[in-house]
Amino acid sequence: MVWIVRQGAYLLALLLVGLVPAAASAQSIPVERVCHASASATETWHDLARTPARWRCDDGGWSLSSEAVLIRFDLGAGDGAVLPQSISTHTGYFERIDVGIVDRSGRTRWASWGPDDLQHIASGPYMSLDLVGVDSNSAQIVVRVIRPWSKTMLSEMTLDPAPHGTGWPMGRIVAMAAICGMLLVPLFINTAFYSALPERYVLWHLLMVAAMLVQAAFATGFVHLIVEPGLMTEWQLSNMAFAVMAGAALMFATTFLEPDKSDPRLRRAGRSLAPVIVLVGALSCVPAELLRPLSAPAMHIAVGATIGVIAAIIIDAWRRGSRVVRFQIIGWTPIMVSGTYRIAAYLIPSLHPTEAIVLYQLALAFEVLVTALGIVSRFVDVRQERDDATARAIELEGVADRDPLTGLRNRRSIEGRFDDLFLRGFRTMAVMDLDLFKHVNDTHGHAVGDTVLRAAARALIDDRDTKAIRMGGEEFILLLRGPGSVARAECCRRAISTRVAAEVPGLDRLVTASMGLVEHDTGGTLQIEFATLYARCDRLLYEAKRLGRNRTMKERVTGFDVHGRAVA
Repeated sequence: MVWIVRQGAYLLALLLVGLVPAAASAQSIPVERVCHASASATETWHDLARTPARWRCDDGGWSLSSEAVLIRFDLGAGDGAVLPQSISTHTGYFERIDVGIVDRSGRTRWASWGPDDLQHIASGPYMSLDLVGVDSNSAQIVVRVIRPWSKTMLSEMTLDPAPHGTGWPMGRIVAMAAICGMLLVPLFINTAFYSALPERYVLWHLLMVAAMLVQAAFATGFVHLIVEPGLMTEWQLSNMAFAVMAGAALMFATTFLEPDKSDPRLRRAGRSLAPVIVLVGALSCVPAELLRPLSAPAMHIAVGATIGVIAAIIIDAWRRGSRVVRFQIIGWTPIMVSGTYRIAAYLIPSLHPTEAIVLYQLALAFEVLVTALGIVSRFVDVRQERDDATARAIELEGVADRDPLTGLRNRRSIEGRFDDLFLRGFRTMAVMDLDLFKHVNDTHGHAVGDTVLRAAARALIDDRDTKAIRMGGEEFILLLRGPGSVARAECCRRAISTRVAAEVPGLDRLVTASMGLVEHDTGGTLQIEFATLYARCDRLLYEAKRLGRNRTMKERVTGFDVHGRAVA
């Protein structure tokens, strides 16, 4: 945990250094004002030029409700003024861009670009198009965007003195790359946690971080260093990653907190909203003109609802005294604040729409760091809770249901619960027997033999998907459910030799185990008695012994007939 804090603090400091604004460029383009107007696809520049009242020259009023948006840059006059070489804007999808260069006599030269004609700037989430023919006689540059899908593509459009766009300064590039790299760390940490403690919230956070990484790759423009997906594909993948991230965040919030510290109604609301968010994201990727004015606002509203539900869950858990909610409060507050700012700037007409990439990436980095610490803390708590629950269960079940030597369940306890366990999915049975165990007792004594049995029992996994039973003597049973049950049983069998060798020194030979295993096909008949299934496993165990021991004999069946014979 200390290492995570140290590395996270270092990366955050690196990002903050990268956020320090670079010195202003001496080559600034003299733009007197920037105005914009909405129009139909058939209206021309001259139609709007004759109606000044339709133009807005402030930061607000951006809309996607019309078919076209015109942006006018009024160039200032002056000797030695820097002339624009390109137009840069935030990456976004559109149908066509027309660029007109208006000279001081009113004549206009037009050129058109399609989505595939624009260049992506490698150093940032921007695209650019070259301007040809701008000179000291140019008075205005007019950009007409036909059917745009993003307000920020319009509101963040600028004239650039560089031929192919300027992009980010090097410090910011390094900082953003560090954040993308930082998002990789939780992928490995969560995978390791889930292998040790399979909790759903770990999977949801894994999915959330994976979606964050994809979205960050598009949001920072780094994806173009690897592949050129095309504007439409980039727009669709970015939208879906954002929707999946929001949906996974909701599911994480509903599963991460302690069950008794969260209102069930809020958890249900979060679980119900998550698929809606993903559906809205999928619909926002459909390139239909009917959806174009609604797509981005609907996505922002959906994410706003996500923020609201998560905030309600966090506040409720804090009031109920949750121990781990402090990690969500600290980690999620910056990202919810930056998200709310982005949503408000997009939906409120008087505000300037912006992606706020730098602020958003900083909030992501902070959330990942703090949530990683929260998962570690929750991991420890859940592990302790399970250990305590196991101890209480052993105490409650009593000596009659536990084998006094190994602490495992005994035959009496499992036979009474077998029907219920079978219906709950425990349909794989493995019967194990230690090979030549009599030799251990005869050579080293029964005390050493008991130590070997205890070590073998500790090699058997006993969790929510595996039940370990000592049948008597040197024979054990595993009842398993879920995917990979056969492989897990085999791992336990092999682990016996390693565990015994490590814990019982001085033995003259390696203690091995033979196993007979029956995997009951869930598509088959589901009626089976314990004795019938045990007898089948026992016959397979005998076969493993006959063939030389230290091996597994297994079969997969769909049911048993009335005489107890397996049906393949």
